[in-house]
Amino acid sequence: MRRGVRHPAHVFALSFLLTCACADAHARQSDGRLQNILTRVGEGVERYHTGLFGLAFTETLTLEELREDMTPKKSREFVFESVVLREDLSKEEGDYYAETVRRLKTVDGRAAKKGDEAERFAVGTYAEALNFLLPREQKLYEFRLAGEDTVEGRRALRVELLRPGEGGPSVEWKGNSFRVVSAPTRWTFWVDAESFDVLRVESHLEAPFEFESPRLLKVGPKGKFRYARQDYAVTFRRVRLKEPEETRLVPDSVEAVTVIEGAGHPRTRRTTRFSDYRRFRSDVKVVEEP
Repeated sequence: MRRGVRHPAHVFALSFLLTCACADAHARQSDGRLQNILTRVGEGVERYHTGLFGLAFTETLTLEELREDMTPKKSREFVFESVVLREDLSKEEGDYYAETVRRLKTVDGRAAKKGDEAERFAVGTYAEALNFLLPREQKLYEFRLAGEDTVEGRRALRVELLRPGEGGPSVEWKGNSFRVVSAPTRWTFWVDAESFDVLRVESHLEAPFEFESPRLLKVGPKGKFRYARQDYAVTFRRVRLKEPEETRLVPDSVEAVTVIEGAGHPRTRRTTRFSDYRRFRSDVKVVEEP
């Protein structure tokens, strides 16, 4: 009896189909795992936001002007007593703004006095640091599970993201000063593999870009500028609170490094450290006018 012989081309085609099927199954499995991670993270971020409201804490802000080798040249330190308050923008669930209310305590080690300028340096609220991971916000981004690392001794999942349709760099001038409105950045965050708490968030400038000062600018910086570096990192930790006993996820530190060649202060570093977390209580008294 004559035995049939499988043609090599058929063998290759079958092998190719099996490989594609396995790859497709692996991709679906990876997508399912990533979606589960994002779901768990989103639920945790909602708890993180809720947990911050009603907490008081100390913010220590250090501003540094850096030399070319990135060592400190000048520095200032501001210490604030702060609370995070929730302001509902509408009756719709999740439509709120987290506002950090600060009271300046010390400037460079001395007691604060009237006229000290500090609030303009302590901008933003770190209650919003994880807004992009809220369930309603996740649809604006594309995520990729990039691997595993160890963060502060914990096994962590590394996830990368990008925002679809993000435009190019944009700079806004007001008078003699400028503000970088948008700069294409690469974002990464690390999630505890067991609790799904976010441990760290980082962003870095995708590529340097140049821009010019307006021609009508009479005073102040002139010529070309090069936005060379923008690094941002925020870390989180869990703290134990009393009365009642409870553990909450809170910001631990934030660091931002910016290098703008041609600017008056081309290299700066802004570091904020958070400490002394405690419950905040306030009494509201309604006064009716006659």
